[in-house]
Amino acid sequence: MPKRTIPISRLKVGMYLSGLDRSWFHTPFLRHSFLIREEKEIETLRKCGVATVVIDTDLGKDVENEPSPPQNIPDPPAVQFTDTTAADDQPAQTPRGSEPSPARPSPLQLAAHFSEARQHRERWLAQAKALFEKTRATDIIEARDAQAIVDDVLKTVIERQAACLAVLGLGHLDANLQEHGLTVCALAIILGKSLNFSDDRLNQLGLGALLHDIGLAKLPRHMIKRPKAMTPAQQALYHTHTEEGRRILQKSGLTAPDLLSIVSHHHQFERPTESAAGSASDTDSLKLISVIDQYDELLSGQTGLPPMSSSQALSHLYQRSQTHAEWRTLVSSLIRVIGIYPLYSVVSLTSDEVGVVAAITPGKAHLPYLYLCRDKFQRPCIPPKPLDLTQEPEGSRRVKELLDPRRCGVNIEQVLEQAAA
Repeated sequence: MPKRTIPISRLKVGMYLSGLDRSWFHTPFLRHSFLIREEKEIETLRKCGVATVVIDTDLGKDVENEPSPPQNIPDPPAVQFTDTTAADDQPAQTPRGSEPSPARPSPLQLAAHFSEARQHRERWLAQAKALFEKTRATDIIEARDAQAIVDDVLKTVIERQAACLAVLGLGHLDANLQEHGLTVCALAIILGKSLNFSDDRLNQLGLGALLHDIGLAKLPRHMIKRPKAMTPAQQALYHTHTEEGRRILQKSGLTAPDLLSIVSHHHQFERPTESAAGSASDTDSLKLISVIDQYDELLSGQTGLPPMSSSQALSHLYQRSQTHAEWRTLVSSLIRVIGIYPLYSVVSLTSDEVGVVAAITPGKAHLPYLYLCRDKFQRPCIPPKPLDLTQEPEGSRRVKELLDPRRCGVNIEQVLEQAAA
């Protein structure tokens, strides 16, 4: 594949970026292989301190009148999405094209897991809505009801992590209180598990995550989704929800220090100068939930910024975490849990085809196994066509970007069922 290194000053719109002289963690882009479409992308790279870049002249424009020998540039580091149906992403030891194909779950099995997770999510949403509405009416949290939700989420996400994370991403763009609480709960449990939290800590973590915004149940309903532009009076009212939540917990007999800390200080990542009292383990749980809370709010546009894709939100969080090693470690762990191209994610290719990720290649998470559901003209592929990107010739089709299935109208479960037919 012809590649050449050029100074950032020679990078132009229409060139295909293939590598940088900086780690992908130090730029807002989770991938360093994409087509430059706007001048502002080049300006962003300059501001990140990028001095030289590598371009792929097969996939984009070349530098005019400046031949250069080809060179092989490694892909950016891949992160792995774990699941009971996906192989561990261990470094491959054999050359590309010669390794045996890893065992893959069948599309029918994937569809069944996805369907089960979706049904769980619908039940959890109904239960959480009832819990929060009862709290709004009575000022009391029904602890048994909250614990029952957490127990079920804990059991299910550990068994079906990838499917649960995929269906959590199907929430409404203007997520309500119960959707936000459940998403933060499930992600906190998954991240806590990856960090080897004990079962007791996972349980308390899940309960704190589910209830972290319980104080919003006492605010006017139009304040729950945090209006994009708030007056000073509205901002003051909104920020009372942490103390309101603490009051509700105490009135309900839920006085564990970590729960009170999480409800009172979960905006710590948003306002990093704020401090919270508690033990070291309480602080770890608080910071973990603070990061995940901010991540989900970035996805739904609840921070005053436009709604972001998962990769944009993770990159934004990583940039913000650079000033503190503990925050950076948590954000890096979240990135590894979610992954670049997770199982069940919808991706577009450089050929403009669209597919659903059905398996992650060991050692090559950037080259997943797909079922193509739309061709390059955006016409449906029925049945979906299998595509193993590890078998594609160098310079051929590659993943271009993650797509939001809600925005692009891809029914993941239906694609997998069609592939199994």
